[in-house]
Amino acid sequence: MNPFLVAYDTNEEMRFIKEAQEGSKSALESLIKLHQRFVYNVALRLVRNAEDAADLTQEGLIKMVTKLSQFRGKSSFRTWLYRIVFNHFIQNQGNKRRLETASFEELGDFLENAHASEEMSVEEQVIYSDLIDDTRNKCMSGMLLCLDRQQRIIFILGAIFNMKSTVAAPLLDISPENFRKQLSRARADLFQFMENKCGLVNPTNPCRCHKKTMGFIKEGKVEPTQRKFMPEAVETIRSVSPQINDELDQLMEDNYMSFFKAQNYEKHEVANEIVQSLLFNSEIKTMFNLN
Repeated sequence: MNPFLVAYDTNEEMRFIKEAQEGSKSALESLIKLHQRFVYNVALRLVRNAEDAADLTQEGLIKMVTKLSQFRGKSSFRTWLYRIVFNHFIQNQGNKRRLETASFEELGDFLENAHASEEMSVEEQVIYSDLIDDTRNKCMSGMLLCLDRQQRIIFILGAIFNMKSTVAAPLLDISPENFRKQLSRARADLFQFMENKCGLVNPTNPCRCHKKTMGFIKEGKVEPTQRKFMPEAVETIRSVSPQINDELDQLMEDNYMSFFKAQNYEKHEVANEIVQSLLFNSEIKTMFNLN
């Protein structure tokens, strides 16, 4: 779920918090599950692969677990939690490879030259449509890696998940004005790159997702009989994100943003892994006096 939807139940959340602070293991598990999917989907757009995103999500939620006793209700729990988690994402130094930054120049060279001569018939494009979608999603993720960490998460929250600056800025300890300025710069950089390189946006560009897909198949990087890049999902980001209020902005950016928002909204469960590794840990049990 996306906790920024209207259906978000803060009363249930507060019950989980109170019971978890009093030592309820089931309440703590429920609290983790309430937020882990959205956190994971943000992490998935910060890093290169699902495994790294799961690790990063666990680390962020571990910070929540260990700091839960400090929550006093002075702000919404959601704001308190995401401030901890997203700042961990930006500042994390534990695995630099996971949060590396690429360059638009390197990605542009790859899009122009890699597998540029490959072809795929119309029939093959229908047969391999899922693989082509996965290739496109990988390319979108690669573009995000060309932004620095803070710009990346600002773009993810503000442009992909449509969070207003007044909501998103406190999560990153910056002002709404600063958030909007950084979001504007990130959009400009990404959209200019897409206009110059992406064949989906500008038909005169040489890059085509089906050509890259055929090249990956020939290289053995993806098996035609199974999806290797991303697990199956039934929702897209567009379906779980709050709607954009400004219709003009949506119209102007639709050619660019539609590809980011069409990406899968993954149903990856990291909560059970956290329960196994954390909630049965003797130090955590002592800290929370879990029952």
